[in-house]
Amino acid sequence: MRYEKEKEYLVSYCGSYCHTCDWHTGRIRKISRAALDMMKLYGGFRKQLEGKADPEEITRGLEVLSESGICSGCKAELEKDPETDRCAIRQCCAAKGLLLCSECPDFPCEMLATNPGVIRFGCLENLRQIGERGIERWIDEQWEKETGTSPGLGI
Repeated sequence: MRYEKEKEYLVSYCGSYCHTCDWHTGRIRKISRAALDMMKLYGGFRKQLEGKADPEEITRGLEVLSESGICSGCKAELEKDPETDRCAIRQCCAAKGLLLCSECPDFPCEMLATNPGVIRFGCLENLRQIGERGIERWIDEQWEKETGTSPGLGI
């Protein structure tokens, strides 16, 4: 079933969903390119930014973001060495052989509940919804919220 593949590869351990992530979808790169084009078109907005911000620094930041790669997904970025992996949540789940934090008997643990990204993106609520509704329904709901269409993964 394709829902299980979505869960295995595109629903992160902490409950973030790649198809709604601005890094994974390339939205950050696209928006940064558009902003960079505007900066160039309007001469860096020098008058508007005078004394407030450095147009060259803003331009350089937008260049970096507009050239950034698209994220391959949290599960694809799993490092074998915990010392080089920037995500302790990912390492914890991988060590326990879990696909989601909510599969852990310690869910929700302090590491998950206090993680700024988990809090910012509502990941705990996502994991709770997956537990209540099931992965298939949850994925369908995420797709519908994001695109207005059903993914049709069960077909």
